[in-house]
Amino acid sequence: MSEYIKNMTIHRTFVGILAFLVLVFISADQAHSATAKKGKKNSPKTPTINLRARAALVMDTESRLILYSKNLTEKRPIASLTKLMTALVFLDTSPDLGEPLILQYEDRAPRGGKSLFRAGETFHLMDLLYAALMTSDNLATKALARSTGLSQAEFVARMNLKAESLGLSATRFADPTGLNPLNMSTALDCAKLLMSALQDSLISQITSTKQYTIRSLIRRRKIVLQNTCRLLNYRPEILGAKTGFIVRSGYCLVTCAENSTGKKLAFVVLGAPSNYSRFRDMQRLMDWSFKFSFTD
Repeated sequence: MSEYIKNMTIHRTFVGILAFLVLVFISADQAHSATAKKGKKNSPKTPTINLRARAALVMDTESRLILYSKNLTEKRPIASLTKLMTALVFLDTSPDLGEPLILQYEDRAPRGGKSLFRAGETFHLMDLLYAALMTSDNLATKALARSTGLSQAEFVARMNLKAESLGLSATRFADPTGLNPLNMSTALDCAKLLMSALQDSLISQITSTKQYTIRSLIRRRKIVLQNTCRLLNYRPEILGAKTGFIVRSGYCLVTCAENSTGKKLAFVVLGAPSNYSRFRDMQRLMDWSFKFSFTD
């Protein structure tokens, strides 16, 4: 009889402990759910945005908070977005932008890259820099690199060193124009490159200019430069922009814009299937992001 009572006591004790543990787990789960709901309420909702681009990004330029991303770290050819780095390295050599430069046959881009310029003409370096960043002119870009006195290999080496110094760990350059598909980067690194480039007041000024007129110094031929980012014509909040395209990269675009609260955001679109779709994707990213007030 005493053995029976002993077994019953052990059984009741075990049941009591089990019930206590169940209550503890239920309470902990409820607390976790409440915390998760609270956190979800206070953080921006991950959006579903219908984009055709292969990769995209929206980033707060001050806090580096990523508000939206698609294939954030996928390495892709970046075409003429390369010219942002070319401009940075060129300006690092402290050039005299009022100095004239005679364009040479060797400045012509390979594989039929288009240009508004002709070998034998003379332009100020400042004018060539506007052409490189506003219209992605390849002859102007190669001439700028040549004007530094560096060989193309030496200039590209400096581009890669600059990328490393800026923390662009997934970025590699192979030529100054972006025509080489081995110019590779990611949406994340492109945002960082854009933000670094726009810290230079001259690059910021040029990449936000809609139209600029230049003249050759000898023949006085007039060239009207039109920015390839047509969004500048009707999106006044854009503070700087750069386009890029080769067949391997698809259509690319990076912009920086300021919303109504004064917050600056960096936008990246890589690998869009058409010129129209890259601008449409950028519009969708901008429209979505400007509806919200994000906090760090």
